Amino acid sequence: MLRKTPIIVVAIYLILVLVAIIPIFTGDDPLSGILAIVLTVPWSSILSNLLPGSGSVPVGLLVVAVGAAINAAILYFGLRWLVNRLAK
Repeated sequence: MLRKTPIIVVAIYLILVLVAIIPIFTGDDPLSGILAIVLTVPWSSILSNLLPGSGSVPVGLLVVAVGAAINAAILYFGLRWLVNRLAK
């Protein structure tokens, strides 16, 4: 069960990011995507400064998707390393 921990944590993280994206399409509030941005920090702030047109929805979704992918990879490999260290 300990070996599945990285996959479970990454799956929960990605589900949270997907749930955080839903208000962007359903709400009229300008701050409806703030949870998605917070979940993808620090990459969301770095990419928002690098990409032109950071106020548009497609660019914002791209920033969230790339930030979530980077954070998911860091979570997975970091937890996999930790689980392997604890298993020895």
